[in-house]
Amino acid sequence: MRRLFTQLAPNMDNTIRITDKQDIGYISVVLRMKIGDDMFLSDGVGKAYEARIAAIEKNEIVFRILTEIPFEEKQKTRITLYQGLPKGAKMDEVVRKSTELGVFRIVPVATARTVPEVKGGMPAAKLARWRRIAGEASRQSRRARIPEVGDAVSFAAAAESLGGEGYDLIFVLYELEEGLTLKRALREGRDRLLKTGPEWFPNIAVFIGPEGGFEREEVDRLLLAGAQSVTVGETIMRTETAGPAAIAMVLYEVEL
Repeated sequence: MRRLFTQLAPNMDNTIRITDKQDIGYISVVLRMKIGDDMFLSDGVGKAYEARIAAIEKNEIVFRILTEIPFEEKQKTRITLYQGLPKGAKMDEVVRKSTELGVFRIVPVATARTVPEVKGGMPAAKLARWRRIAGEASRQSRRARIPEVGDAVSFAAAAESLGGEGYDLIFVLYELEEGLTLKRALREGRDRLLKTGPEWFPNIAVFIGPEGGFEREEVDRLLLAGAQSVTVGETIMRTETAGPAAIAMVLYEVEL
């Protein structure tokens, strides 16, 4: 079934009215859907419905709600990617591929070797683009929820926040690490991931440096905060490749 992530405000008459121009264009022009066609509608956070198109107007598409769908993310592992901000449009690819692979949250981080200027936070247009990419990738990969893409934070703020996030495991990919592989660290830490209970999810953080990687002092600070320095092999990956690769490796070990 076709799906759309959008703001949802069901009306008293059991309808949902779509008024966003991009959403209208996607439904009527890209998908060429017609009155009577069914669609999966979700806000990407907690509401999802199966609905049928009742009317198509120039500035509005009206859906009749058929049923509310239990909102459930099939993937249980919650991975937060702390991505050192790369140059240019590389972050677009990080957001897209990480979302397709199942990331739970993405936190852009300004590190010592970050080139983009981010004082005062990211430009609103750039942050909006990343969130739009996350929505498009969620739709394409048929995810139940859209991962959160946060505003950029300083490295110090990211490191200081770790104690309050409740992570079971924290990893920093470091090109100078020679002993501990990500696979071994995951297997040695498996006991922390085997808790029980319907409301519990494995909660893992992964830190990726920008072009040029992390400074040694930054790695040491993360280690003091409870992280483990790991390697994913002798090959040095580009920053836009490392995050998605680490997500895939974690999910393989934990869920597959």
